[in-house]
Amino acid sequence: MFCIKTILALVVLFVAGILFLGPRLRRWANKRSKIWFNDFNKQYLKDCKELFRPTQEKIFKCLHQMPEIRPLKVVEIGAGAGANFDFLPKNTELVCIDPNEYAKKDLLIKAEQYPDIKVTFEIGVAEDLSSLADESVDAVIATHVLCSVKDLNQSLKEVLRVLKKGGKFMFMEHIEDVNGSRIHFWQHFLKVPWHFALQGCNLTRTTNVSIQKAGFSNIEMDIFELGFKKTLFKLIGRHCAGVATK
Repeated sequence: MFCIKTILALVVLFVAGILFLGPRLRRWANKRSKIWFNDFNKQYLKDCKELFRPTQEKIFKCLHQMPEIRPLKVVEIGAGAGANFDFLPKNTELVCIDPNEYAKKDLLIKAEQYPDIKVTFEIGVAEDLSSLADESVDAVIATHVLCSVKDLNQSLKEVLRVLKKGGKFMFMEHIEDVNGSRIHFWQHFLKVPWHFALQGCNLTRTTNVSIQKAGFSNIEMDIFELGFKKTLFKLIGRHCAGVATK
């Protein structure tokens, strides 16, 4: 459904909007890109749901093992359409922060299926969580979003700032493939068009290294390959996932 030709067509549309079209058409091109990305993300998560589930179950287990803090205050960065709702404990207060306003409708529809979780949605970015006070949340979630933030180190600083002492940061992110591999070559070859077509997604980001250097007191992390069948998704097959403790 989503192939290289589609991505390249979107790149042409976006670049044309920047270089040749007026402000109104540039805004229109950006809007269409956001809407398409939201649709792509929903399809991607639907296609890969069973592949992701074992990892999600593993990293979210820590929420159910935390002391009886209720309500549990959790922030999810780039919540998309709510793919992680299944794994949250009951009586959780979840703040979803996403820069894509077109994700809000689908997320709130999904939230209606989880009456024991109080969900709020905010337009925002990971680099600026100023709506949240220092040491005010029990956990932060980031799954398939840190690839797209403009400043990864600043985003991780914000995660550490808002987490309470002993708070958990759960993450699952695609990362750069092994140097010298065929996938590694294609990641670098397609890095720029992929970035433009998929709202800033970075194929060559080493998020695992940045998390290790961010300043968490303890990190449990796995590096693994997801067995994607679709050729396009193999570009983001190598993953890091785990739980970091402040």
